[in-house]
Amino acid sequence: MRWIPNALTLGNALMGCLALTFLRIMDLESMTYCLGLALLFDLLDGWAARKLGTDGPLGVQLDSLADAITFGAVPGLLWLHAGMAFLPWWFALLGLAPTLASLYRLARFNLGLAGTKGFVGMPTPANALFLVGVVWAMYLDVIPRPSGWLAYVVFGGITAWSTYTLNSPWPIMSFKDMPRGGAALWSRIFFALLAVALLIIFNVAALAFIIPLLLIFSAIEHRFFKTQTA
Repeated sequence: MRWIPNALTLGNALMGCLALTFLRIMDLESMTYCLGLALLFDLLDGWAARKLGTDGPLGVQLDSLADAITFGAVPGLLWLHAGMAFLPWWFALLGLAPTLASLYRLARFNLGLAGTKGFVGMPTPANALFLVGVVWAMYLDVIPRPSGWLAYVVFGGITAWSTYTLNSPWPIMSFKDMPRGGAALWSRIFFALLAVALLIIFNVAALAFIIPLLLIFSAIEHRFFKTQTA
């Protein structure tokens, strides 16, 4: 049974490799399914390790290596390909900046510099979901594809936001550590309901709005609510 957590982590890496394969042929739907399964594996491996008492340094390193593929390389390459659809290739290369920032964050996480209870800076899975959501929003015309000088501003701005938030000093709430009660708990419940409503309305494209809202709600909770986790 001790092999189960590492097997789940390798499942995350496998889904990342498959996502890269589908990205090569721009099969956006299959790539998104792969990322969804990878996220599930990423959530389960830590839980399984704690339940089985097998969490250790090997699992930490393996988890970060898997995340580097799935939530580092995949979203950056996706954003690069999306940018090349309406920008010169030399400017679209900026789309790889979130990948580099993700690798840096994962190294900091292994050193305990990215938070334990809650997060400091945007977690790599959340950032990956944000970029996937933006690409879907453009694909479904939820967000009009920019053109002219505005294309440079929008692409550059989204890239800068994604890159900075990964290693920013901003506290980000974690749903693994839920408040025991009070305003902080109700704030998280409201956020969850709002996220579900956005997903119903906009489907996967809603992630382009949900992840920034996560940052906003986290800032409100950190500034105004005293959080006691269960």
